[in-house]
Amino acid sequence: MKKNVVIIIVLIALVVGLVMYMGRTPVEDFEVGTQELVVTETAVSHTIIVDDHFTLDGAVLFPFDSAVLSEDGKAIIDERTFKYRGKVQDMLDIDVVGYADSAGTEDYNQTLSVERAQAVADYIDAQTDIPHYKITVRGKGESHAEGDSAEDRALDRRVIINVTGTLIDQE
Repeated sequence: MKKNVVIIIVLIALVVGLVMYMGRTPVEDFEVGTQELVVTETAVSHTIIVDDHFTLDGAVLFPFDSAVLSEDGKAIIDERTFKYRGKVQDMLDIDVVGYADSAGTEDYNQTLSVERAQAVADYIDAQTDIPHYKITVRGKGESHAEGDSAEDRALDRRVIINVTGTLIDQE
C-alpha cells in the first residue's frame, strides 16, 4: 500500500512538472542580462605564542650619562620589533627594563635607568601598533652593575625587552 502511495505522489509531481514546463515562455522572450559576481576573501589568521627576550647594548643605545636614544639604537630596535608590525598586537605585553652603570649616585642611576627604559618604550610605541598601555617600564639602576671598568660600565647601560603574549597574523 505504501509503495502505491509513493508511486502516485511521484506521478503527480511529474504531471505538475510537465504542465509547468509546457506553459513556460520561450527562451527568446526572456531578457538577457548580466549580473556582477562579488567575491569576498575571508581572512586567515595564525596565532603565534610570543616569548621573546632581547638585550640592547647600552653602549650602542645611549651615550654616557644620557637617556637620549642613538640612531644606531633606533635601528636595532626597528630590526628587533619588525616582526610585530602589521599584526594584531593588543594581546602582547612588553616589559622594558633599563639599567645604569655604577658611576654616580644610586638615586641618580635609578632615575637614569627609568628614563632609558622610557626612551625605548616611547620609541617602540611610536614605531609599532602595539598599544602604549601594553608597554611597562622599569628601572633597575645600578643594582646589576657588572664592574667599574669602562667596558663594564658600557655594558651596564643596557635595556632588556621582554615580549610575551599572543600575536595574531592575519593574511
